[in-house]
Formats: sequence, C-alpha cells, structure tokens
Amino acid sequence: MFILRIPDDICHTSNAMEERDGEVILTDVQWQRLWQKSAIGQRLVGGGLRLLSEEVLFAHEHRHQALPSPDWISNAITEDPDLLDRYIILESLRAPGNIIVLLNHKNIEKWQYNDSSWALRWHGSTHPDNDEPISEIRWHRALDTIDINELFTWSISVSERGRIPEIIVIDDEGSVVTYVISSCDPSGNINDDSIDIIGVQTPWAKRYSDVELLLISDDENNELAVVLNDLHNRGLHVRSGFKFGTRWRAYEDVIGTDHAQWLIDTNIDAPSDWTGACLNARLAAGVNKKYIVSIINNSNETIQVNYLEFIRPDAGHRWVNLEKY
Repeated sequence: MFILRIPDDICHTSNAMEERDGEVILTDVQWQRLWQKSAIGQRLVGGGLRLLSEEVLFAHEHRHQALPSPDWISNAITEDPDLLDRYIILESLRAPGNIIVLLNHKNIEKWQYNDSSWALRWHGSTHPDNDEPISEIRWHRALDTIDINELFTWSISVSERGRIPEIIVIDDEGSVVTYVISSCDPSGNINDDSIDIIGVQTPWAKRYSDVELLLISDDENNELAVVLNDLHNRGLHVRSGFKFGTRWRAYEDVIGTDHAQWLIDTNIDAPSDWTGACLNARLAAGVNKKYIVSIINNSNETIQVNYLEFIRPDAGHRWVNLEKY
C-alpha cells in the first residue's frame, strides 16, 4: 500500500491526453513519435493511442506528456490500488530501454501468449511492428503464494513459443527483482554399479536418511522417495542440502571431484511465497549453483518427475542478452 502526495508542479495539463468512457486516449500529433520510438500504448484505428493507467504515468514522467486532468493520478490510485506497483515494474523494465507491450489492452491479436502473462518484452533495438517479443512477463508481490505446478505449466507454455519466461517480484518498499523461470533437465555421470550412492559411511556404521530408508524398503508411494530415485537414475550423486537450506544438493560426478551443481527442493519443501523463492535462488547463485524444484506428474498412470529452475541473472545482465540464460 502506498500513500501518495501529488506535488503541485506535476499537475499541469493540456489536451494531449484525455479521458473517454473511462479510457485515456492520446490523439496529439506526438502519438506517432511515442509509438515509433517506445511502442507505448495501443494504436487506434484512425490514429491515436489508448493508454493503460501505468502507461499514462510513464508517458507523463518519462515522455513529458501532460495528464488528462489535475487530479487524474490521485483518482486513478484510489480506484486501482495495484497501479503504483504496476507503474514501478513498468518503469524498471522500460527505463533501461526495453519495449513493453501490456497484455491488458483490448483485442491484442497479433501475438499469441499465455493468459497468465502480464506483458511482452522486446530489446530496445527491436520493435513490435517488425519483430517478435523475446519474453513473456508476469509479476508478483514478495509475499504472494507460489503454485509450483501452475508456474511450471506457464514456463513451458512460454518456452514453447521461443520466449523467455520472466518473473518480476516487487516488495513493500517498491524494490524490484527479476527472475527467469525455466524447466531443467539435471543429469550426471554416476553409475549405480560403480559406486554405492545410498547412505554415508562412518567409522562405525553407515548412516541413512529417512528418504534413503524409504528407497531401501521399496516404498514407491512416497513423493520424496520418488524424486530421490529419479535423481539417482539421472546419474546424480545426492547428499543433504541442509547447509544451503534445501532438501538436497546434487553432484554430476563422485563427491570430491567437483562442487555440487544443484540445490534441490521437492514440491513438499519448496518455498510457499516469492520471498522464500528469491532467497533460495539468490543463495544458489551466490555459491555458483542452480536452484531447482521437483514436480511429480502422474498423468496417464505413469510417474514423471520434472524440474523447475529459478534463475537470477547477475546485475550486468538483468535486461541484456537474457537469451544466454
């Protein structure tokens, strides 16, 4: 929740932007330059732009367009409590030079996109008139609940169109962080016949985790055991992730030859909100590991384990060349 004080000096208006039937329309000759340079709003048949509320704020603050009326901002925020969050996110995306098309506009039929997506993104060197978007974006507040299965389905849908699935998270202070969500296919080089990957040998006896004991007893109905067995079948050497705040850590090769490449949670252990997910992904990035969450698919009477990766691009690549991630 934001309490906004509107300085008197930003309330100057002209007839550039006007309200028509609850919509903000820009018909001034500048609309063509706004579209050609920044692709703000939605073009109208016969000329002009329709602007969503967050685009009105951006055009006013960054493109020096006058507001529809002196009290437009205060009225808009009163009617739409999410407006300032969406504006801060839009500004964080557009300020570095990205082009953003918001999907709440009417009759956007040129591009196919997932209904859960909020916006499409282009690099500033491209344009919606000529190029395909490189990503689909959705945003969440830091304490919003995460539905891992729904998030995985969304990421697959976006990736199948050749786009990057991007998540924007905003906190109560208006700070914004970005993440890429992607399916992951972890694999290693461990052969069950070449090494005993179950348990940890001590000088006196072998220690087994509760989940490893379930594997030994052939309990195929326990979700943790199903995932651990899948990780073993993928050739990974799996050990406790306790020191990193996750269920497991996993190695491509025998422990001691290299560091663990993955930190893994199951859907049971996964963070319940974006604050937890951001913490885990940031910690993983800080120790040069990948943070993934397992998802069990029981469709067609077969069990398939999928993995969703939370990727936090480094600061220098937050909005540049994300394709390489």
